[in-house]
Order: sequence, then C-alpha cells, then structure tokens
Amino acid sequence: MSRPTLEFKRLLLSAVVAVLACGTLGAGRADAAVGQHHDELVPLYDNPSDLTFASDWQNACSQSYGGHGGSYIIADPQPGAGPGTAAVQAWSKVFMSCRSKGRASVLGYVYTDYGRRSIASIEQDIDRWYKFYPGEIAGIFFDQTSDAQPGTTVNNSAFYQTLASYVHQHERGNGEVVFNFGANPSSGWMLAGSNAKNADIVVTFEGSYNDPGLNPYTAWAQASWEAAYPAGDFAAMIYDTANALYASPSSYLTACASLNSQRVKYVSVGTWYDALPPFWSSFLTAC
Repeated sequence: MSRPTLEFKRLLLSAVVAVLACGTLGAGRADAAVGQHHDELVPLYDNPSDLTFASDWQNACSQSYGGHGGSYIIADPQPGAGPGTAAVQAWSKVFMSCRSKGRASVLGYVYTDYGRRSIASIEQDIDRWYKFYPGEIAGIFFDQTSDAQPGTTVNNSAFYQTLASYVHQHERGNGEVVFNFGANPSSGWMLAGSNAKNADIVVTFEGSYNDPGLNPYTAWAQASWEAAYPAGDFAAMIYDTANALYASPSSYLTACASLNSQRVKYVSVGTWYDALPPFWSSFLTAC
C-alpha cells in the first residue's frame, strides 16, 4: 500500500512502532504477551541531518528490544523512492551508529508499484542499497506489493519470487525480505515456495486504527489461509492511533492485549512515518 502524503501523515498519528508478540500467538492468546517486551519494526523516512530526526534514530536504535532477534528500522533516503542515486553521508553515519548498538537492523525501502516496475530497475535499487551502505543494510522492505497488477489479471507471484530470490541469493546473511501488501493476499504463495523465493515477513494490513472509511484495523481480520503459517510470518502496520489510548500504563497494556490477539508477529501501533511518537519510551516499557 502506498504511504499517506507527508501532510496527511503529520495530521495523523501514524504507524511506526511495530510490537513483536513473543512467540506464535493464536487468537485469544493475547494474555500471554501482555507485559512482555517485544521487538519492533520502525519506519523512519526523513532526513537524519535534521537534529530532531537524528534524535529519533538514536532513540529507536538504542531503545528497541533486540533480544528476540527481530527488531528492524526501515530507511527511505529519497521518500518513496528508496536509496536514490548516491550514498548520503548522514544516512551512513546513522546506519553505522545503529549497527554498533546491536539492538536493531536497518531495512532499505524499495517501491515496486504493484508489479508494474521492471525487475531490472528494482534490482538496481537493491544493488544501490548494498553498494551505498556496505555492511549497514540487513534486508529490503518492498512496498506496494500485490497479488496482481491493478486493473489486470497479470499474476505477480513469479515477479515477487524473483525479487526475493535476488535478495536472498546475493546478500545471504543480510537478506531479510519484507513484502508490504497492506491487505490480506489471496493466498500464501509468497510463503509456499522454496526458502530462496519466500518472503520472511508479509505485511497483511496497513490502515488506520479505528477511522471510518480509512480501512480501520478494528474491523480487520486475517484471511483463513494465514492460520497455516506461524505468526512470525505476518505484520500489521497501523496509523492514526489516538494519543488517548496511551494516557496511562493500563491503557498500554490494554492496547497490547487487543493488538496481540491477531496472529501476527509485528503490530505497528504508534507514530508518524517520519518521526517517533511522544509515547515511544512508555510504549516500549509496557509492551
């Protein structure tokens, strides 16, 4: 799913914090995760040379819970376009600092335009990420993924399996692959192939928390086919989460219980795409 515009995002309290439910959670098992620390998936897309933004990266990298081996921060140096055409020193410094803390790894943003971009152009972006920031990138976050090209019957499975294979085979230990569908795919084809062709994490929801007309998470349910796969394969990215929800520690725990009730490993609940939320530290403490 495409990200909201920057103006829209600044008006919304948008998805950035990704709460990792410890272990595989089934429906009704939220109580097992409440009060336990989780890993995070954190999109931070703005300019690290900005002092406020640099502080956000510092906090995200130093405060993320990395004990479960799955904390990630998503970078997008050219908003919506990924690595750009040259390395940016400010980004490199941020990535190296993050890596040195050993708590979170960096994923590079690459858009796919729902299968309409050429594989060659996408692979060029992938190569640029690893060339511009050697040893600093742990994998690729593929945005705007879909079962088929919009308005057509062109199946995208071979397209995305090719991209997953390219990352896994070329980068090996630094080849985490995340597909952001933003909605439930029609089937599990992106998880049912060989390991080389599979995604490592599939974002099956991206929308508001409870805004009518804005694809509310509170009205969403996972597709039945997803029950055949572990919770660690899935993520939900939720924006426009009300500040009031986090007014007290008990509210954090209630939110954790509610959000962890879905069979997803990563649940984003909390900030703008280009900044951390004011309740970042409190949320980590509670969840």
